[in-house]
Amino acid sequence: STWVRSRTQVELSATDARTLGVKAPLRLSGDLAGCPGVFIQAGDAMVRADESVMVAQNHIHMTPADAQRLGVHDGEVVSVRMDTERPLTFDHVLVRATDTSALAMHIDFDEANACQLAGSGFGTIVRHGAGAPCAPVAPASAPQAPRPSGLMA
Repeated sequence: STWVRSRTQVELSATDARTLGVKAPLRLSGDLAGCPGVFIQAGDAMVRADESVMVAQNHIHMTPADAQRLGVHDGEVVSVRMDTERPLTFDHVLVRATDTSALAMHIDFDEANACQLAGSGFGTIVRHGAGAPCAPVAPASAPQAPRPSGLMA
């Protein structure tokens, strides 16, 4: 089944938000109260998306079985050490364990670039000084379709 959001959510990297002149707060997906709005334009069509713009807080999706295997639980905040050419540790990473999740960490292009991650890679969950293997990691903002022609604050 396809999951559809009840509201429009525009996730920008901090760099894109700054470039567009949008003061996008760092938020968890779905926490849109008080976020700025934008107009989204594609060709001649334009949509107003009030309270929609954020920089998405990085997080890990997994099933409850994955969480049990990795020794974490839904809602837990962990660190993830990226095992890349330019190692980096992300702190304050929320674990989201649901039956419909696939094991993956969501980060944006700024975060992927910071650790020189191209495409997908691996990291290690760091919890209370002990490590557990983490899911393959891919930039959440990787374009899946052609970009719209304009985004205006």
